[in-house]
Amino acid sequence: TSIAPQVRNIISSVGATQPHQWQIINKMRYSLVTLSVLLMSHIVLAQKHPFYPKFSYQIETEMSEEKIQSSRAALLYSLIGDYHNSMQYSNSSVSWGVDSINLDSYSLENAVSNIVKEAKKHQIVIISENHSRPQHRIFAKNLISELSKIGFDHLGLETLDNLDTNLHTRGYPLLDNPLTGVYTLEPQMGDLVRTAIALDMNLFGYEEVKKTKGKDRDEVQADNIILYLKNNPNSKLVLVCGFYHAIESDFKKYGTYYYMAKYLKDKLGIDPLTIYQDNFTERLSRNEHPYLKDLNIDAPSIFVNQSGEVVSLSEHVDIEVVHPKTTYINGRPSWLYQSKQYQPINVELRDFDVDFPIIVSAHPINELNSVPVDRIELKHRFDNKVLVLKTGEYKISIYDGLNTWEYNQIVE
Repeated sequence: TSIAPQVRNIISSVGATQPHQWQIINKMRYSLVTLSVLLMSHIVLAQKHPFYPKFSYQIETEMSEEKIQSSRAALLYSLIGDYHNSMQYSNSSVSWGVDSINLDSYSLENAVSNIVKEAKKHQIVIISENHSRPQHRIFAKNLISELSKIGFDHLGLETLDNLDTNLHTRGYPLLDNPLTGVYTLEPQMGDLVRTAIALDMNLFGYEEVKKTKGKDRDEVQADNIILYLKNNPNSKLVLVCGFYHAIESDFKKYGTYYYMAKYLKDKLGIDPLTIYQDNFTERLSRNEHPYLKDLNIDAPSIFVNQSGEVVSLSEHVDIEVVHPKTTYINGRPSWLYQSKQYQPINVELRDFDVDFPIIVSAHPINELNSVPVDRIELKHRFDNKVLVLKTGEYKISIYDGLNTWEYNQIVE
């Protein structure tokens, strides 16, 4: 809108002396119209993105009017840093009878270091997550940082669209571009993507784009991964997926189809290392594994036997990750403080005439339209939740539903 009037003035000043000049002018007009349409399309896509961050009152209204299901509400809450409500609406059951297995003869050891030892025997590592548990993404980020040191150089995410060809060059996922995907809108998934790019890992998407006759979604996912592996021979892959896609046994969904890991295993003849995170992650009110009741650990862990060997608790996946229970520091989950670099940062509101509630986002200073590294909702002026940011410089964005304010923040 700011450029078009200037160009119109230029066009008006040219005059109508030569036909070829008008051909040039018409081409310029056509280009402007085309650009306007593209820009408007982008704006419409951004406005209609089904998982764009919403205020909690909007989520609650949509829930009460039965416009969204609990799983979608859980995801929307995760986008605004409301872990408590996200957990409340995503209480999945403990699977495969592992809640009744006697674990007394096993001990817990650090998950990352032990998984890296196991991964040396494999070409493919599959990490399953609960899409509404950001700590699962933090664990995956820490794990790929170590796996990259032993040759794992490709990361597959079901949320990515391979049409985002500038992702690796750009270095971060975009906030409102549908090519970036849905789950990457959540800050910890966005940071997982940043970390992988910084590690010089090649990122790719493997989700089913369109239905294939005679094939279920999981088989299409496996086929996409196999094609990628064919085009990148001798590469070592890490795949991040949701829930049951990591099942490599004969267990069938709906009694008909296998899961992605099983199709990969059978079609490639390669045994993937499969990791499941949700069985031993806390639940708010129900379905929590009894082992977590009195558990006192400070880092994700896995079970080992008396010989120090990693224990597989079921035939469905190789490794179960046990996550510490969440405690809160300054109103934020303790697992956000990932190292001594991460600091609690108060939101500065003195210079802004905001109407509450507000959504506060923190973006690295050199990024444009990026998924934030942290995001919170403040419901009132005395809401004392903080941003959790590591050392660096950020642009803090404050949005009240109508207006946006910004300021720069240095974290030392």
